[in-house]
Amino acid sequence: MSYELPFSKPGGWPAQKVILLGLIILHAAWIVFHLTLVSRELINPWKLGGYGMYTTVHPKPGLIVSDSRFGSFEIPLTDDDRDQIARENKYFIFRCQPLTVASLQTFLKNNARLVGVPLRFIVTEQKMLRDPIRAELLPHAILEIRWTGQSTFDYAGKVCGKIFRGKSELKP
Repeated sequence: MSYELPFSKPGGWPAQKVILLGLIILHAAWIVFHLTLVSRELINPWKLGGYGMYTTVHPKPGLIVSDSRFGSFEIPLTDDDRDQIARENKYFIFRCQPLTVASLQTFLKNNARLVGVPLRFIVTEQKMLRDPIRAELLPHAILEIRWTGQSTFDYAGKVCGKIFRGKSELKP
């Protein structure tokens, strides 16, 4: 008596089985890749499939904008400002990506009263801390803007331990 196993005749497989097996293999590979990116803190564990979401608390990225001249004076943001910055920064899925120049320019166009004001943008994330065990919002990325002219500014910051710098001109 001979038994046929499901994978004993690969040449006789219908296309549906091949496609299904391929999708299962790709899905398993993505899970491993996603968990690797999460463990290196390159992406938000709750996004892009969310397989890493069970490894930590939801980071809940937040944004604080303050006037550098007055220390920790926080500038109130509207929901539209927060949504616009989050959208232009891909909802902070890629954790080690600095704030984009486009999001800064859009923010400054929408808040003309802040043009010429030295600003500090702080992206916060909820982190799990030990001793005592608690979840706390901590700064993840910092960006500072210094104005060099009427419509030009320099920006510098730090995200994931890397320093970045640049110059931009506010376009009408």
